[in-house]
Amino acid sequence: MELTVEYGTSILSEVRGMPAATYRSFHVLVQRSDSPLFLPIRALQVLAILEHHEITFLHQDNKQQALLRWAHFRPQDRLDLQSPVYFEGHYYLPEGVELKVRIPAEFERALAQLEEKSTIRSLTPYVSPFPLKK
Repeated sequence: MELTVEYGTSILSEVRGMPAATYRSFHVLVQRSDSPLFLPIRALQVLAILEHHEITFLHQDNKQQALLRWAHFRPQDRLDLQSPVYFEGHYYLPEGVELKVRIPAEFERALAQLEEKSTIRSLTPYVSPFPLKK
């Protein structure tokens, strides 16, 4: 699927932090995929496009215009693996700025649901008995 997204001029930019567990889930899911992942965030009527280097959020009614984008993730700047990963948040529309408070929690929820669906469930171990020699 090809999708062209217009970013326009950023009306607000800021450095934000993503919890380590959320970043790990995002990173693992993207690494397993050879193309961008589309993650619907139904509670906000938003579609997130997950790529290796950024996450772009689009409103469901206008999938050509970016609401906001999280880019330039810096996991190498963390002190340990439990520390948040910092990134740049860019907001392109007033609706994107309004979402800035709610979107992290809803993104985490939607990401957990996607991760649950895509997890390969391990099989129940089975030990084959050896026949005893008489």
